[in-house]
Amino acid sequence: GLFRAIKSRYNISRVLYPGCYVHITPSLIFPEVTYVDSFIGTDRFYEDPITSKFVTESKEYNEKAVFSFISQDYREPLPLQEAYFDAVISLYGGFVGQAAKPYLRTGGFLICNNSHGDASMASIDDTYFLVSIFKRITDSRFSISDKNLDSFLIPKRQVEVTRDALLKSMRGIAYTKSPSGYVFRKIQ
Repeated sequence: GLFRAIKSRYNISRVLYPGCYVHITPSLIFPEVTYVDSFIGTDRFYEDPITSKFVTESKEYNEKAVFSFISQDYREPLPLQEAYFDAVISLYGGFVGQAAKPYLRTGGFLICNNSHGDASMASIDDTYFLVSIFKRITDSRFSISDKNLDSFLIPKRQVEVTRDALLKSMRGIAYTKSPSGYVFRKIQ
């Protein structure tokens, strides 16, 4: 549901998904997805012909499904073209938005939650600008809103949000409003 809602709102075809584990559903919505994870054995899932068959039979677009997997820590330099991807997905994977920044084109989107602090980190990074939030209604339905964005990313307590503090805690700041996630645009 989330990826369907994102695709209907934004022009996204090429997606990078670091810290993906075995989450193939982006390939059902987006025609080209590159997955990156260092978890042992994850490569077998992406290389399995059953996975490829599932994507081919279940995809919601006409183009040929193109997906690949890189078995490595996403924090290390990736063998990818810089500024190539339309979107980076960061769900429960750490500070993906920082590590994947070189591979995201200017104008591209960081789709993230704040579980491990990625939204908090993006909120203090001049490279990113908040363009919408999303809320889970059901597993298959999400709403996306760009209304009253200035009312989001406000800490519940008086805390200074710094890169060092986020890296130390490895979790997001508690905010007065907590949507399911955030969409930031890379502006530089």
